[in-house]
Amino acid sequence: MLRAAFIFIVSIAVSGCFCALHGADRRVTFYDERGQTACSFNVEIAATEEEHERGLMFRESLPDNGGMLFLYNNDEVRYFWMKNTLIALDMIFISAKRRVVSVFHAARPMDGTTISSIYLARYVLEVNAGKAKQCNIKAGTKVRFLTKQKGTFLRN
Repeated sequence: MLRAAFIFIVSIAVSGCFCALHGADRRVTFYDERGQTACSFNVEIAATEEEHERGLMFRESLPDNGGMLFLYNNDEVRYFWMKNTLIALDMIFISAKRRVVSVFHAARPMDGTTISSIYLARYVLEVNAGKAKQCNIKAGTKVRFLTKQKGTFLRN
């Protein structure tokens, strides 16, 4: 048990990721050009390979300001598809520096077409289709990840 805890702590230190405790209120906030809050989303976290593979598959709905934040330990071009996903989604690709690098609008439910980030991304946020346009989220938009209990829930 102690060895498992040590391995977990070392893996967090090596990856540069500090994730809030399960069940905490995690929020992803986007800022406009003036630094004002444009939109915030309460998110679920997908951090493991299993969670990445499942994502939002088989869900029939997502709260209006809900989403799923996919966490990775490196910067890569990210590839997604909508296989078994019942909800139309916007995919917001985010760099390690917390800037949007690209947005894919209105991914079609149950579509097997590959969706790419185009540029290197460390994080991907999936939200209801139309939210990115409604919030004016585009390449260059600043992003912050927070949890109410602990302050910042990710740091590099």
